[in-house]
Amino acid sequence: MKPILIIDPGHGGRDPGGGSNNQWIEKNMNLTISLYQYERYKQLGVPVAITRKMDQTLSPDQRTKLVRESGARYCHSNHINSGGGDGAEVIHSIFGGKEMAEKIASELRKADQNVRRVFTRTLRGETKRDYYFMNRETGSVTTTIIEYGFADSRQDDKRQLKENWRKYAEAVVKAFCDFNDYTYDLEDHGGKNVEKPKKLHLPGTAKSWRVYPLKVAPVIGNEKGYLNPAKFSGLTYDILGSPQSNVYVIQTRDFGKVQIYAHPNTGATIR
Repeated sequence: MKPILIIDPGHGGRDPGGGSNNQWIEKNMNLTISLYQYERYKQLGVPVAITRKMDQTLSPDQRTKLVRESGARYCHSNHINSGGGDGAEVIHSIFGGKEMAEKIASELRKADQNVRRVFTRTLRGETKRDYYFMNRETGSVTTTIIEYGFADSRQDDKRQLKENWRKYAEAVVKAFCDFNDYTYDLEDHGGKNVEKPKKLHLPGTAKSWRVYPLKVAPVIGNEKGYLNPAKFSGLTYDILGSPQSNVYVIQTRDFGKVQIYAHPNTGATIR
């Protein structure tokens, strides 16, 4: 199956990366984070590939070719920063990817890592070309460069990255799944499920309930069709995602995967 996502552990082999310190080498930390995510995506049923699974030297041309030719729509390029700052940075292309980057940043904040900035950058004197080669040379793939923190931070990044790298890696997995409407289940390190999908119940008193396509505003005029909870004495669905407050993603028999507005005052319940 063609992957939707390819993960790129930055650096590797002869290139140790600049985000190194006396506790880790960046190339190894990048690989650890990336392999964790690779396994998690497979657990969650997300078609995924990876540019390297070992300590391997890849030139920029080799790395970007692997991404371009993977067939994936998205790429995580994982890194640890250097330069004395503190907090995560998420970098997207000048041509797109801002929404994905902001979603990742939001989940990193929820995982208790401060986010220094979400940004993009152009080559000096060339305003129509990305500065970073992973953004510039990966073609139509939406590549997000994720700097999880600073290896030489004068604040708390060094301790946080050592203790919480798995938590931050998981935050990115959650962000990607939510952004692309994949069912997300949080698992503990022993593999036991600790968070089950919540369910949305539509009451049997409702004769008509609008549903909307994904990636459009869930407002009157954009509806894809109508559910009829009264016909079935109520309808219950697993919640697959929540792109905004009181809007949920569900899988229906007649309309496939759709959005639905279900504020508490509509009579809908979450359980």
